[in-house]
Amino acid sequence: MSSREGDGIEAAAAAVAIGGSSAHRLAGEAGHADLTQYPEHIHLVLESMDVPAAPDDESIAPDRHEIGLAAGRNWVITVHEGPVAALERLDDLTHGETRLGALDAAEFLAAVVDEVLGGYLALAEVIEREIDRLDEQALRGRPRDDILARIVALRRRIGAIRRTLTPHRVAFSVLARPDMQLHDELGHPWPGLTERLDRAIDAIENLRELLLGTYDIHMGRAAQDANEVMKRLTLLSAVLLPAVVLAGIMGMNFQLDFFDDARNFVLIIGAMIAFGVTLLAGARWRGWL
Repeated sequence: MSSREGDGIEAAAAAVAIGGSSAHRLAGEAGHADLTQYPEHIHLVLESMDVPAAPDDESIAPDRHEIGLAAGRNWVITVHEGPVAALERLDDLTHGETRLGALDAAEFLAAVVDEVLGGYLALAEVIEREIDRLDEQALRGRPRDDILARIVALRRRIGAIRRTLTPHRVAFSVLARPDMQLHDELGHPWPGLTERLDRAIDAIENLRELLLGTYDIHMGRAAQDANEVMKRLTLLSAVLLPAVVLAGIMGMNFQLDFFDDARNFVLIIGAMIAFGVTLLAGARWRGWL
C-alpha cells in the first residue's frame, strides 16, 4: 500500500488475521529500522534511501522512505508513503514472472530487503562520483570554488545515510538467528542478508575515507598556493631591497660633491634598475619564477 491514510491497512490486517496492535504499528512510522516478532508473523521496518532526482545538486538530500512490512505464512504486506524506488525496481524485475508465487514469505521479504540495500549501494556510487569531481576541482584550485563548504555538506549527507543504514544491523541479526529457523509461518530467511548489509555499510564508510582524502588534497593545494604567494612576496621584497637601501643612503643629511651633479640622479636610478634586473635574472636561472 502506497499510503498510510484511509482504511486500507485495517482491511489488509483483517484479511490476514493479524491483531490490532500490529496494524497500528503498520499505520505509523518508527523513524528507524526495527523488527518485532509476533506468534504468527513478524513486523519489519526498513528505511529506504535512493539516488535523488538531481544527484548533481548538493542541496538535494537522498530520497528517504520508511517501508513497513508484515509477513506471515504465504503473505507479505508492505506499507509506505508515495512511490518507493526499491519496490518499483523489484516490480520491474519481476514483471511478468509467473513463478513469483512459489516464493514463501521469507524469500519474498529477502527480495525486498535486497532491493532496499541495492539503493544504498547505488547512492554510494553517485556520491563517490561526486567526490571524484571534488578531487579534480581541489587539484585545479580555482579560487571561486568553495571546496571546503561542499566537503562539509557532503560529509553531513554521508553521516545521515550511515545513521539511517546501520540500525538495520540489529533487525537483520534477528532474522539470521537460529530461532528464526523455527518460525514455520514465515519460512527460512535468506542467510545472506547480514553480509549484504555489511557490504553496504562498508561502501558508506569508504565514502568517508574518500572524503578525508579530498580534504587532504584541498588543504595541500591551499598550502601550495600560500607558498606560491609567499615566494612571490619574498622575491618582490628582494628586488626592491637594493633600491630601498640606495634611497636611504642617498637621503642621508650630509654634503658630498656627488650630490652637486644632477646627472648622478639618473645613475642612482639606473643602479636600482640594474640590481632589480640582476635579482630577477638570478631567480629565473634558479627556477624560482
